[in-house]
Parts: sequence; C-alpha cells; structure tokens
Amino acid sequence: MNDSIWQICGQQCEVANALAQQIAVSPQIAAILINRGITDFQKADAFLHPKLAHLRDPMQIPAMEKAAKRVLVAKEKGEKVVVYGDYDVDGVTGTAIIVLVLRFLGINASYYIPHRYGEGYSLSIDATNKIAGDGTKLIITVDCGIASAAEVEEANKLGMEVIVTDHHNIPPQLPPAFALVNPKLIAADHPSKNLSGAGVAFKFAWAVLKTAGIKDAAFLTSLLDLAALGTFSDVVPLSEENRVLAVNGLRMINERERIGIKHLIEAAGLNGDITEDRVYFMLAPRINAAGRLEHASKAVELFLSDDPQVTRELAAELGRINTRRQGIGETIRDDVFGQISEEYVKANRVIALHGDNWHPGVIGIVASKVAEHYWRPTVLIGINEGVGRGSARSINGISIYELLDSCRDLFLDFGGHEGAAGFEITLENIPEFERRVKETADRLISDEDLKVKIQIDAELDPAEINLALVKELDKLAPYGEGNQPPVFASYGLQIESMRQVGSGGKHLKLKLKKDNASLDVIGFGFGHLYNQLSYDRLYDFAYNLEANLWEGFERVQLGLVDVKLSLPPSSTSVKDAPFSQPACPPSAGKPAGRREKVSPL
Repeated sequence: MNDSIWQICGQQCEVANALAQQIAVSPQIAAILINRGITDFQKADAFLHPKLAHLRDPMQIPAMEKAAKRVLVAKEKGEKVVVYGDYDVDGVTGTAIIVLVLRFLGINASYYIPHRYGEGYSLSIDATNKIAGDGTKLIITVDCGIASAAEVEEANKLGMEVIVTDHHNIPPQLPPAFALVNPKLIAADHPSKNLSGAGVAFKFAWAVLKTAGIKDAAFLTSLLDLAALGTFSDVVPLSEENRVLAVNGLRMINERERIGIKHLIEAAGLNGDITEDRVYFMLAPRINAAGRLEHASKAVELFLSDDPQVTRELAAELGRINTRRQGIGETIRDDVFGQISEEYVKANRVIALHGDNWHPGVIGIVASKVAEHYWRPTVLIGINEGVGRGSARSINGISIYELLDSCRDLFLDFGGHEGAAGFEITLENIPEFERRVKETADRLISDEDLKVKIQIDAELDPAEINLALVKELDKLAPYGEGNQPPVFASYGLQIESMRQVGSGGKHLKLKLKKDNASLDVIGFGFGHLYNQLSYDRLYDFAYNLEANLWEGFERVQLGLVDVKLSLPPSSTSVKDAPFSQPACPPSAGKPAGRREKVSPL
C-alpha cells in the first residue's frame, strides 16, 4: 500500500440524467463522459459514435494544400520522390500510407527508413546526400523532420525540396522546408492538433487525393488500418480525430483485408476480434521490434507487399525478432533496476542512468517500466560504439520534452513530445547532462507531482456490480492515452481469501465480501501485498471492471488498481482516508486493465 491520492469525480445527478436521456445511455455512462469533459449531446454523440464525417478537412492544417500541390507537380514532371520515415510503429505505418497513395497516383515513389544505430532519428546529412545521389527531387518526411533544420538546408543545396509531415513539438528553429505540415503549428485549439505521425500521413494522403480531384473513398478508407496502428501505438490522446481513426481503423484491422496485417495477426497466434489490448501488447511490439533490433524496412514491406508468401515470411520473422528483443530487454531491466536504490529514488526527482552496451532499441521500453514502477520521469542512456543514445519516458503531468529541452545544447540530436523523447549525446557530455537534468527536475517537479494520482469515476456498492453493467461500458472503448478505463471504488470490504499467482507470485488473487456480495479480484503485479493484507481488517479498493471468461462461463472480475486501509469515518487523515462521496448514487461500469502504450522513441 502507498500514499497515492484518490481523486473522486463528482457529478451533478441532474446533468448526468439529462445527458443520459439525450444519448440513450445509463446515467453511469453519462457520468463517466462528464468526467472526461464531454457534457453536451453533440460531443457525447461524437464520442460514442465516431464517424469519418467527424474528421476535419485536411486543408485546415497549415501548408497542407501547398504540400499536396507540390506532390502533383512531381507527378506531372515524373520526378522521383522518397518518403523518409521513422523506425517506430507510427513512422512505419505513416510511411506505408504515403508510399501507397503516391503509387496509387502513379508517382515514382520509394521510401527510406534510417537505421536506428548507424544513422539515428530523423534526417541525417549522409542520408540526404545518398538520396540526392539517386536522382531524387522531392523528400516527404513522416513522423520526423520538424527539428532537422541543417539537414533540410543541405537537401535544398543539393537541388531537392522537402515536405515535412510531423506531429512532434515545434523547436525554436524551424527547417527551411518547402512545406511544414505539422498540426502543432495550428495557432488555436483544433481537433487535429494531437494527431499521431500516421494520423498526419492519413490527412496528407487525403489532401493529395482531394487536390488531384480523386474521390475514391474506398482507397482512402483502406488506409485506416495503418492509421489506427500508428495512432494506438504512439502516445497521443484517443479523443476527437484520433478516436475516429482508432475506432474505424480497428474495424478495418478486424476485417483483415490487408494481407500483411492478416499474417501479422496469425503469426501472433490471435483468433477472434482484435481489441486495443491486442494491438498494444501483441501486434505493435512485433512491428516495433524490426526497427529496434534490425531494420524497420521489414515492417514497411509487410504493409506494402501483396504477395502472401512474402508477408507470411515477414510476419514470422518479426515474431522471432520480437522474442529476441524481449530477452535483451530482460537483461537490461535487471541491470537498471539493480542500480536503483531506495536512497537514490528519495534523493532524485528524475531517474537518469547510463550503461555500456544497453541496446538503444530496447532502453525505451525499460525506461517506461522504470518510470511506472518508481513514478519518476526516467532517462536511460545506452553507450554503444562511443556514442550515447538516450530514451526518456515521463509520468502524468510532467513533460519530458520540456525537461530535456533545458539540456538541448548538450545533444547531438533531440526530438520528442510530452510523454517520450530521444536524443544522442557525446560521452563527455553525459555527466553534465545527468547533473543538469536533475537540477532542472528539482526546479520543475514538486513533491505533489510525484504522488500517484488515481482518478475515481464513481463509488460502487458491491451489490450493484453485474455483468450487464460491465458490458455497457464497452461503449467507451477503445481505451488508451486520454481515455483510460474507468476506475471505480468500493469501501469497507473484507478479504475472504487471497493467494499469490503467476511466476514468482507476482500477481494477487482475492475474493472480497461485503454484506451478501462477493467479488473476485485479480491484481496483476500486486503479489507483494500478500504479506501486508490482513483478514481482520477492512479495506477500500480501487479497480477496473472486467468480464472474465472461464470454462465457458462469463462473470464479473475486478482488476485491482489500488488498495487502502479503511479508516473510521471520524478520521481526518488525508493519506489513507476514504475520500468524499460522489454527488450521484453509486453505480457500475466496465473497462479492462491498465494499458501501457508502445512509445515511439
């Protein structure tokens, strides 16, 4: 048990009941929507029924029309075009989207994905010279380029023009590109502002087809499966336009019309519906593995090829690479966690470590686990062949980009956004970086920022929890960044039975009771609580609601999020005390367990 803060969301019953009647859902669903800032019929209807018609005109993104027209000039002149993408899922899927639309138009298009180790993130001078040497006249970047001022200038000198399509934060110096297509450049709030790299690529494809006067809706919508994979896999909020792409793209993934995706699903051993969890934990890691350990072109070809034999072999190979990636990750994880003491965590508001031969393609995954475990922004630097490559991950409410931006002068290369960032650094600058980033963290991060805050959507009486209520919350899926599974709380429950399960007793299985109600609970990663909990005490539980299928029967299961010791009503303690009750009477809902996004850098 810990000192986490439970933040109860209270709603006015009248507002929730009125919204529920308008959109034909239960007051409980309406209350959860209100918690997410969705308070009127139009927003609620768009959230529950995300349609492609809800997508804004792509021309609302600055320079989009100019960029689309330049593509058609390349078609008219017969110019060679190179799509320059990033090596993560977002970059790979976005690259495939733009290559497919260019080839659909009959343009001589190829792609270039840099090697993670030999070339690093985004455009490089060497790659730019190599591309120019092949007679290329136009480069279109995907999920990168907004911070590549020197490289774009070099491309211009070599007689090429560059269209940058990106979604990362805007740096102090913009590249002198022919067109900068980045929704972050939109001056005001806009539904497109938080698109992923693949989402921007989809909008770009749409704009090119629109400019060309092609109204082939079938071809454009065929790209949604790729846009959804990139959207799920990147750290972008699953709301507004991202939700439209995710929902409609997930539907296309389940249709399995793209043969590469079909074989990727089969290689992962998946049957039935592909949910967002299966994308997060089964499909995206396989796509990412190619760029992390070998070369991302294997994943790009999986999506571009229509040869069943080729795609089947590529899907199997990605699976083998991912298995190898998992083994490397376990070794690095043991090394990293072995260096972190309780004293280190108490003394530092950011975890910043470096190590020899930490694989640069895997340290980002390890950084995510460290950040989640210790609830600290985490920066890991792997030293390989005399160069340090860093991956950083953050926690809710703290921008890792802002934290690292204070050290920009120490980096050879740097890019990212609020949740994740990456950089290259010389060996001699690593000590200064670690010193300075800790100083910056002390200034920017408060004690309150480092307390885990759990948003509770509503209190539930255990007697009210049933499968029908669990099923209704499917309307809120898919879940992810910005739309986490609802969390509920129940107070004063007694433990009826408990046992550790899983390898090494990592997980905890509980049966709880209150009055005549009995609840089954699974706590993934909570096995350490087995010796802390008592049958003689009452506890408050925060949890997700799940439908668990066992031996052909479906029943309700609670996915443990947090547990606190119940205190008497008169207690004034803030730390483990039950919090204020919601304005509406308790009710139920349904999500799945907490999700860890596959981060890009």
